Amino acid sequence: MTISVIIPAYNSAAFLAQTLDSLLAQKLQAWEAVVVDDGSTDNTGDILARYCEKDSRIRCIKQKNAGVSAARNRGLEEATGDYVVFLDADDLYEPDALCAFAEAAKRSGADIILGRLRFFENGKKGAFHAAADTLAACGTIETFDKRLLWNFLVCNKCYRRSLLNEQSVRFPASGFSEEGAFFMDAVYTGARMAGTTKSVALYRRHTAQEGASVSQTANEKNLQSLEVSMRHIYDAAVIALQKAEKQDEDYLQEILYKHLHILASQFYRALWHMPADAAALCAEQMRALLPRLDEAHIALLCGQHPDLNLTAPCATKAEAAAHPTVSVAVSRRCSPQAAAALLAQTCPLFELLLTPRAAKGLPALLFSMPNVHVDETPSPAGGKVLRLRKLPVLDPGALQTLFRIGPLPAGLAVRAVNLLLKRRHKT
Repeated sequence: MTISVIIPAYNSAAFLAQTLDSLLAQKLQAWEAVVVDDGSTDNTGDILARYCEKDSRIRCIKQKNAGVSAARNRGLEEATGDYVVFLDADDLYEPDALCAFAEAAKRSGADIILGRLRFFENGKKGAFHAAADTLAACGTIETFDKRLLWNFLVCNKCYRRSLLNEQSVRFPASGFSEEGAFFMDAVYTGARMAGTTKSVALYRRHTAQEGASVSQTANEKNLQSLEVSMRHIYDAAVIALQKAEKQDEDYLQEILYKHLHILASQFYRALWHMPADAAALCAEQMRALLPRLDEAHIALLCGQHPDLNLTAPCATKAEAAAHPTVSVAVSRRCSPQAAAALLAQTCPLFELLLTPRAAKGLPALLFSMPNVHVDETPSPAGGKVLRLRKLPVLDPGALQTLFRIGPLPAGLAVRAVNLLLKRRHKT
């Protein structure tokens, strides 16, 4: 049995060598890598040329820039393996990843194999992906298992190539959550699915210093692409349920809930960094989806995001500033770095209250923000208030976590903030 590893590469010089090294370290020898250089303008091509010369199992295909979906589809057309896997040019495989896929495929005869994956940041392995863990433990996985909807990442899955070709399963050109649309299209063919309990992949989380990936950018284009992908999944699910002669409204509700959860966690939480048109579109999409959600899923959504007041999403920064859920009052000192970190919070419904002493020396641009106020005796409007003499450089998830913790005495609140600075917040 052979496995084709399809890698789309666009200006991937920073991490590509590490990714290819993880392939060369594989215990399974029967593999080929099809790397599609999607019109790179950096030295991605030079790196690929070096690795193609080093190992004949690595092939490089160059094309004009057409996007990640087109690159993956091109790789799929060129692949020759019995099974195919998709690895992004900044992610890594564990040394026995391909062995794990091959063994599970032989053991189960499945068309799709799902493995465990870990997050990877700053060169260190982090937590395992919870949904992938539960699915990997399953001997067999049913088509309408709702956990599949929460495991769209591409790097921990292995597909029988003939299934994808015979069923014409390809990545759509949506550009955001296209991995989910591809995966669920394969699932809805009625494919046999099984898990492997081995950890197969390391999914890289980019730091601010490395720069956010395209999928982490909260803009109008990605909002529109997400809408296309999630609508595609919903419509495909309706057709698949009809073919299976099943009625499962709860499953369809889970798709709508997943869509809203992505809007809330990846877009709405980035409100202060979104262009005005993107913020308005995000609120519009959320307001259109909310009436379609049943009461149980609305309660679940609001429970997951208690600091956001999602039943009435704000369309502008001014609206958000007028309805804070958290007030941060600083009496003595606030550095420009601390103020910038506060504006990067994943809890967008907050206000910053500064005394004139705390505001001294801060850039004028800060005071143009509608949620920043200077007053000798500020009056907090948020439901929860954090009072500090000195504002530290907060972790992006600090306010979100403090909101979940609940009211804290002033001294304990400061200690809680300091603790949050030592550990990364995980949503």
